[in-house]
Amino acid sequence: MYIRLNFTGNQDLTTKEIEKLKETLSDDIECDQLYRKEGGKIETFYSWNDTLDPNDKEIETGKKKLVEPIDKYRLNITKEYLADFELFIQKHPDLKINFRGTPPTLAHDYSSLINQIVSIQNKFENALKTFDQQIEFNQKCDVHVSNLGLLSINQLGYAIDFCTDNLQELINNGWRIIACCVQPDGRRPDYILGKYNPDDNNCKCIKF
Repeated sequence: MYIRLNFTGNQDLTTKEIEKLKETLSDDIECDQLYRKEGGKIETFYSWNDTLDPNDKEIETGKKKLVEPIDKYRLNITKEYLADFELFIQKHPDLKINFRGTPPTLAHDYSSLINQIVSIQNKFENALKTFDQQIEFNQKCDVHVSNLGLLSINQLGYAIDFCTDNLQELINNGWRIIACCVQPDGRRPDYILGKYNPDDNNCKCIKF
């Protein structure tokens, strides 16, 4: 039976245990590294009160305290994961979780559950066949981009399968999104970006 689960309470795991959990869930595990603080207390890092730099001048004034990173990570309790319930319990019997899954009538009827999975798989395969027959790449996006600010752009770039953290860095460096291109079967979109480059004689298209 497949379930959606999230972790409860303050549960701390080592790097090795996090990697094992990542393999079971086939997903990135959201967690925060823990640090040893004054008096041996183990907590997460607080940037306004903690520092990793022994030369930090604010240590002398008492505004910050030196902390030591350890091989422990605290599981985030908000993110949900999709998991095989029996496999998860078998590999991680000590982890505390909340979960919601298939209706009770399906939980004890594996043949019915398998038939539903096969039906869903067939729908995906038929959708892919229809996509291959009807959709061609390089078609018009039919997306209208307004604003005269577009006329000030004189350098272009493109980013393929880009995550939002890296995209934010480009935006902070003056790049602007001209188009967001969602790709089939892709986790993240592609982006067409532009910026004003004062050295307009040497502008080149950039791949990020």
